[in-house]
Amino acid sequence: MFLRIFSLCFALTLAACGAAPEDKVATAAPKDRIECATGGATDFSRACAVEKREGTQIVLRHADGGFRRIDLSPDGAITAADGSDAPSGKPLPGGGIELLLGSDRYRLPPGR
Repeated sequence: MFLRIFSLCFALTLAACGAAPEDKVATAAPKDRIECATGGATDFSRACAVEKREGTQIVLRHADGGFRRIDLSPDGAITAADGSDAPSGKPLPGGGIELLLGSDRYRLPPGR
């Protein structure tokens, strides 16, 4: 039950996120980025961008050029589109979601 509610909240949050052009992610202004901790980092920084793709695919882009692709199914389930680790997450105080994919973590604000 929690996973379905989380998935729905995550889908709604990502639907509200703006797309970042592929070649502009590295130069995107910090206000256009989301907080992330990639590569096993312990501290979060506003260094990742969310890119909407065709259909239900979302790409989470890292400042170093790395990325994670996920699919949002019509029923709200979240799956890894690139064969990476299965995503998991938890709600954040004050809204938003913290998504975990392997050693990478992303903080997705509500209504972004």
